[in-house]
Formats: sequence, structure tokens, C-alpha cells
Amino acid sequence: MINTTQPIERNKLDIALELTQLHLNRYETNHPDQLSEVYAKYYALLEVLDLSSYDQLIDLLPDELKQALE
Repeated sequence: MINTTQPIERNKLDIALELTQLHLNRYETNHPDQLSEVYAKYYALLEVLDLSSYDQLIDLLPDELKQALE
């Protein structure tokens, strides 16, 4: 029997792929090289976010969201 109560853990590669798929659903790509470029940008973003502290990330939010988190 499969335990369906445990959440599926995704890594940065999975998330970058999902973001790339969402991107491609919204925007057209005319060249295959664009696919790898889009994926690389999302993966790089995830790396930066992973290495950033909570305080650094909070500073990027609009004031309304900051207040809602407090």
C-alpha cells in the first residue's frame, strides 16, 4: 500500500523545470536554445533564493506584504 499522507519533496531541479513549463505555457519560444536559457535563469534564481537569508528576502517584498507577515 502506498502512503499518500507524506508530501512529495521537490528539489531545485524539479522546481526550475516546473517554472520553465509555466513560462512556456505563457510565452512562445522560437528557438530551442531559449528553452535551456529559460531553465537556467529559473535555476539560478532558485540558487540565489536558497543562499539568501530570510531578512534579505523580506526586504524584496512590498510594504503591504511585509506588514501582513509581521
